[in-house]
Amino acid sequence: MAEQSKKLVHRRFPLIIRIMLFIYIAIIVFFAGLMIGFGILDNPMEVFRIETWEHIINLTKE
Repeated sequence: MAEQSKKLVHRRFPLIIRIMLFIYIAIIVFFAGLMIGFGILDNPMEVFRIETWEHIINLTKE
C-alpha cells in the first residue's frame, strides 16, 4: 500500500466564520422579509413592536 500524502486545505474563511456569516445573513433576510410582508398591510416598522406580535399570537390562539 502506497503512503498517501495528506494535503492541508487552506481556506480563505474558516468554517466557523462562514457558518456565523450564513446565520447573520439569514437573520437579516428574515427580518427584511417580515418588514416587506407586513409593509404591504401597514407600516413596515410595526413588525418590531411587541404589541404587534402579541396581537398575532392572540389571533392564532382564539
